[in-house]
Amino acid sequence: MAESNLINGFDIEETRAAIAIVGAQPESAKAPKTSRTRWLSGLKFKVGVRNHEFLVDEPAHLAGEDESPNSMEYVLGAYGACLATGVVLNASQRGITIHNLEVAVSSTQDNVFTFLGLDSQGHPGFDEIRAKLYVQADADESTLREIWEQTIQTSPVHNSLARSVTIIPEVDIMP
Repeated sequence: MAESNLINGFDIEETRAAIAIVGAQPESAKAPKTSRTRWLSGLKFKVGVRNHEFLVDEPAHLAGEDESPNSMEYVLGAYGACLATGVVLNASQRGITIHNLEVAVSSTQDNVFTFLGLDSQGHPGFDEIRAKLYVQADADESTLREIWEQTIQTSPVHNSLARSVTIIPEVDIMP
């Protein structure tokens, strides 16, 4: 890979070529994804996605072993990572070098007590998520704000959280 093609640590021309290949395949627009979650013990689970695995656990104060993030924390982490990816990709496509980047994400839940069986009012899901970009880059403030807005508008995780998604829960009881 030629050094001149590197922007922000990756080859932008190679990335553009990969995007073009994916874009030439209309069936890729749906970007199907799958995961499988297996109970290990207690409140600990192993999740498999593609050829990766990660653990999900609850904090000790909720009877977990606190060996890894819980599901809601993974959602926040995925959101921050998606936004960071979008900023890097969008800035790189404009030829903008990033020197430092961090996305801070925080949230509150409507009423986690409903999940714990302590209350029946409200719901246990997020009621507010805040995301803040901290960035140092070779671009003016206006351009960086444009990139941030473009990233928010096109982020798959942002859109999954902000829009209504059809969810089809099923159960298969094994004998």
